[in-house]
Amino acid sequence: MAATIRAVEQCGVRGFSLEDVAAAAGVSRTTVYRYFPDGRQQLVEQTATWEIGRFWRRLAEAVADVPDLEDRLVTGLVIGRKLMTRSRVLGSLMDADFLELIAAVQPSEPLIHGVVRDYLRDELEREVARGNVRDDVDTEYAADYLTRMILSWLGSPAGVDLTDEVATREVVRTQLLAGLIAPSQ
Repeated sequence: MAATIRAVEQCGVRGFSLEDVAAAAGVSRTTVYRYFPDGRQQLVEQTATWEIGRFWRRLAEAVADVPDLEDRLVTGLVIGRKLMTRSRVLGSLMDADFLELIAAVQPSEPLIHGVVRDYLRDELEREVARGNVRDDVDTEYAADYLTRMILSWLGSPAGVDLTDEVATREVVRTQLLAGLIAPSQ
């Protein structure tokens, strides 16, 4: 899959072939088929899912030591947007010209959504216990909302430079957390 990423970076999503992947991996085309018997489509689907998994793992690691929910969301959005703009695969997910890649990711979307939602639910529950989030918040519903908003903002930042921490903090405060934060004592 790493070889597929390299082939995509060199040839584009539409332009790479199994031969390109085999050459990038230093193996024969037959070996690629041994791992991906359904060919290019399977390779694209599994590589896109793998790359998205790596993206979320990098974000989780980047925010692991950030102390509070607001700062975690800001850091995650800033780093996430930077990662997306640097990755030809992730950056192409929002490009309508790359329908093959978009279709490849759709089967894994419920899994991705569930993992992110569960992570955010746990974070919200900790913040409720600390008194930082209103205690009447339905953390399952709020986590689902945050997941959808984060995915939306990462994919289409609506003219906001999410690599700018100040602008991103404003989005987090006004669009993501405004209805969740406990009133100041």
